Amino acid sequence: MSSGFDDAFDGVVQHPSVGSLVFVLNATAKAMAAVVTTYTNGSSPLLSSSSASNETTMTATDNLTDVLYDVGTEDLFGDGHSVCSSFLPMNHFYFQMANSFLFLSYLAPNGIYGILYLRITLAIGSFLFALWGYVVLCALDTFVWNSGFLVINLVHACVIVYHLRPIKFPRDLENLYVQLFLPLRVSRFQFRRVLNCMKEIRSMEPREPFAYEKKTKVDKLSLVLSGRFLVSQDGKPLNYVTANQFLDSPEWFGMSTDEYFQVSVMAVEESTVLVWNRDKLKLTINGDSFLQAVFDHILGKDVVNKLMQVNEQCMSNGSIPHADTIRSEKPQYIVQTSDDPDAILGTVTRHIQDPSSKRDSKQHVCEIEPLLAKTTADGINASLNAD
Repeated sequence: MSSGFDDAFDGVVQHPSVGSLVFVLNATAKAMAAVVTTYTNGSSPLLSSSSASNETTMTATDNLTDVLYDVGTEDLFGDGHSVCSSFLPMNHFYFQMANSFLFLSYLAPNGIYGILYLRITLAIGSFLFALWGYVVLCALDTFVWNSGFLVINLVHACVIVYHLRPIKFPRDLENLYVQLFLPLRVSRFQFRRVLNCMKEIRSMEPREPFAYEKKTKVDKLSLVLSGRFLVSQDGKPLNYVTANQFLDSPEWFGMSTDEYFQVSVMAVEESTVLVWNRDKLKLTINGDSFLQAVFDHILGKDVVNKLMQVNEQCMSNGSIPHADTIRSEKPQYIVQTSDDPDAILGTVTRHIQDPSSKRDSKQHVCEIEPLLAKTTADGINASLNAD
């Protein structure tokens, strides 16, 4: 029985593709067979005398040593060669190309483009392996497994390409992004998230009111895309707001959506306004610390510029420039001593009817309501303390 067992294992070990694990198993099996044969032919050491037991044990040990030596010298180093005395023929071209793409996948760099490169190379390698298993090897399991790998990698690659697709905006929004958000390194994907909070893009005619003082709720954030607006308080014109400036930046700080505008806003000419849903926008940017910092910076800068220009206007004895002299990058403030509410409409009407006219009159008193400045300053301080 042991002879047949040895012959079976000898045939396996002599196969050139079997490794050292089978060699160890073969040696162990032969040693155990030798021990069993020795104890079967001789007397059991438990039933015989001590001298017979010692003789039997020594015989088993000698046989075990001979078996291990024979296996080690003949099966491992047969004829002075390694286990693989000969190699199989080279595999098909599909197999070689598949492994080449697997090798290239290991060279994938970091970043989103590196992941895309990794998925594409793995997909090509899986396709070639599946083709090799179906056409050359004719192995169904090889074809099915690699087909599954191909589908998984293709899905991942398509998702990455979808996220990397170029994002384009309408002309007005493109100009807004380039001038206001791109210098702050806001990506197009992040800007699109901000635009998803947009309520509407509102077109307004001259003399059309946008907000009424103490009547319109502060439930939105509005940015001028084109045109010009006049801001007034208690019937007194305060300033003009032009493109890429906010109409309600002071109300962003320290005021909730159930409060009301402290100023009135009216269009001076045909204008376009981007209106965000305030609550939805705050919820979105609160989940992104970078966007939150960007909006705090843009809105805070807008408020500070307004306050500084009001102060400069007061220091210059309240001189009021004409609206046509106002540049979008540096809006000027208008201060008026008249308490007549019709003065605001008269100011707008003069700009519409005769935009080239110049005002020679000077205002001698600089009356700015302190409520707006105080509310804005308190709101900014509260926002900074919260951060």
